[in-house]
Amino acid sequence: MSTVSGESLITTQPQLLALVNHLRAMGRFSFDTEFVSESTFEPQLCLIQVASSERLALVDPLAVRDLGPFWDVVCDATMDVVMHAAGEDLRICLLRTGKLPRRVFDVQMAAGLVGYSYPLSLVNLVGQILGISIGGGETRTDWRRRPLSSGQVEYALDDVRHLLPIADDLIAQLGELGRTEWAEQEFEVYIQEIAQRADEDRWRRLPGLGQLNRRGLEAARLLSEWREDEARRQNRPLRQVMRDDVLVAIAKRLPTNRRGLEALRDFNRPGLLSRADEILDVLDSARTVPEDSLPEPPSRFEEPPGVSTISGLLSGVLAQCCARARIAGSLVANQSDIKNLIRWYIEGRPEHHQPLLLQGWRADLCGRTLLAVLEGRYAVRIADPGDEFPLALEPLDGTTSP
Repeated sequence: MSTVSGESLITTQPQLLALVNHLRAMGRFSFDTEFVSESTFEPQLCLIQVASSERLALVDPLAVRDLGPFWDVVCDATMDVVMHAAGEDLRICLLRTGKLPRRVFDVQMAAGLVGYSYPLSLVNLVGQILGISIGGGETRTDWRRRPLSSGQVEYALDDVRHLLPIADDLIAQLGELGRTEWAEQEFEVYIQEIAQRADEDRWRRLPGLGQLNRRGLEAARLLSEWREDEARRQNRPLRQVMRDDVLVAIAKRLPTNRRGLEALRDFNRPGLLSRADEILDVLDSARTVPEDSLPEPPSRFEEPPGVSTISGLLSGVLAQCCARARIAGSLVANQSDIKNLIRWYIEGRPEHHQPLLLQGWRADLCGRTLLAVLEGRYAVRIADPGDEFPLALEPLDGTTSP
């Protein structure tokens, strides 16, 4: 087997199968990927790094054409897969296989649950938990080039070399704090969200849709489909075919001729000018759709004047709850999550939509407390401006203080 810096470099199908058999025998491994997404429609997978407790390996996707056996072991429900900031790597897995792993342990997320900052880079995580310094000098490298340099190899292997020991440390801390179930819930929700985002219509995520009427939304939908087909055909990123803001501007104005198109800012580019007739055909199609078949606009919440004040107050209570529990506040909730709680309350607590802060471990940690403040059952005052926990919550209805 060929080696790089003493580590296994997987470049043939038999080598990959041997690695997969090893991982199955171990039952647990970590992996990471290196990819390039700047110039192609889909990310180009360039390297897969793998570590078990006994072996480090680099899989070269540019040499090994059938990665199916590897993705099969990643998605095997009997395997434990350890990762760091797993989102993009899991999206590549989903893109390649249509599946996602069942048992993922994300060390970045787990670290936030036991009191480390979130999100924490791997360099900082390795340093703070293991006391080991690793480099990060290859972050902008072109992973498509071969042969790999020694610097690239070391950087790539460092992405997985320490993940299992870090996971072991965090698993112990989660157990001591009684948060093992929290982590399992969070990993499961994380995987579900990646799957849901993949199923969601891409055009619905276009920025600026709120400024479009229903006819404009249909135009945006059809233009988005046309752009995606073109990007796939040319193997180029979507933004290189047509930027999001240009697409939404066309959908908003619905020009009927080339002159109207060319009057739009940033349309006068060769790639768009040459496709003007096709774009006009798309807009003509949008104009023929019956009114009752047009897309519904995204739901909007008109914030009452006091929402930002309430949000600021709840943010302070949330920060203190997280500080007391020694958990990263940025993992628990953001401003959008707090406003979703307020919106849910103002709209009469609809049963079909339970806000994130009232679900699972978040409800136990802080959600019910925030709701009690929102309901006026707790008064909030500054107890000691110089204290680590400066706020005091005082019950107004006989409720026990949190």
